[in-house]
Amino acid sequence: GINAEYGIHFENNSPFLTVTNLKRIVEVSHWGNIAVEEHYQLSHTGAKLKSQFSRLDFQRNPIGAPTAVKSFRTVLPASSKNVYYRDDIGNISTSNLRETDDANELEIRPRFPLFGGWQTKYYIGYSVPSYEMLSHSGQNYKLEFPFVDHSYDNLVIDDAEVRVILPEGASGFEIVYPNYEITREADDKIKTYLDTFGRPVLVFSATNLEENHIKNIEIYYKFNPIMLLQEPLLVVIAFMVIFTTVIIIVRLDFSISVDENKEARQRVAYLVEELFNTSAKIKSGVSDETIELLASVKAKKDSKHFKNAKKEIDALYKTLTDEAAAVTKKIASLSPSLSDRVADFSRREAERKTLLTSISTLAEKVLGDKISKSTLNEQENNLLTKLHAAQTAIEDSLAAL
Repeated sequence: GINAEYGIHFENNSPFLTVTNLKRIVEVSHWGNIAVEEHYQLSHTGAKLKSQFSRLDFQRNPIGAPTAVKSFRTVLPASSKNVYYRDDIGNISTSNLRETDDANELEIRPRFPLFGGWQTKYYIGYSVPSYEMLSHSGQNYKLEFPFVDHSYDNLVIDDAEVRVILPEGASGFEIVYPNYEITREADDKIKTYLDTFGRPVLVFSATNLEENHIKNIEIYYKFNPIMLLQEPLLVVIAFMVIFTTVIIIVRLDFSISVDENKEARQRVAYLVEELFNTSAKIKSGVSDETIELLASVKAKKDSKHFKNAKKEIDALYKTLTDEAAAVTKKIASLSPSLSDRVADFSRREAERKTLLTSISTLAEKVLGDKISKSTLNEQENNLLTKLHAAQTAIEDSLAAL
């Protein structure tokens, strides 16, 4: 009859894959990258396997299990890069990525074939350039991306959660949903590297999704570009604090007892440096000026200028030699082991004094016309050579201290 019921039995060897739970994380960075990670709990909801599974039998005759899912294809954006496919154990190396002009196809091959009633967990991730999903005008930003993506052919998702991690400082959120029901859950916050008050996380959920639900969701928000400088400044400040702390610690003395020998060495080092400076002043202010004075007398026999200049040079020399003598005396008292070297310096300084006196005497002879030109040149060259050697010896003596 017309109202009779009929039962139809038929064979269907097609696998029935169902994503029982999908967790999708979209992390937005204004430094040019958007990271996407998708966590899948996948079940084979077809006819359950009745007998025990034998991998050996399956490998011998894989055609004999047409409902088993050995692999499937996930479509990723064409600009995706740094793609990975992992599970709780680690990286799954049996995947294969094929790049095309329109999209990147990732062949997902689970660690074991999926029979009816079996399930597996895995996650994939990739990065895309920010311009693929993000646009802005001033401080107003628009993020647009598919709420769910093409995980496999004839996609079915029971429960989906999408978490959108926006940059720290983003605010004023406005959402434009695709034409199906999506629930916005309570917002969250997450702290990652160099964050201070945390990044806002927008949480969305939906149920009973399939391929026709692969549509874009739009998120509008405000962001001050000055906030981009926050992380570099934090790095700079952190290094400044580290270096300043190291400098302070190195300069502090944490010893309980006073090291008198160390203090004596430091004082001797300071005195030696002071002796270096005094010797340099003698060379520039006395030795070099005496040589210049002889040259001036040779060019112009001005006895008045000679006497005034020589008087100033002698006064300066006496002051500097007195300072040098006081310093050498302190060095010898603080470090008796340096007494011989200090005495060597004093002896060489006396040699320099004798040579400078000889140069002044030579200048006086020039003023009194008591020396011939040839004898003058010969004696001048001889004295200057000896003076140069004496000053080199003084420098070597100081370096030995």
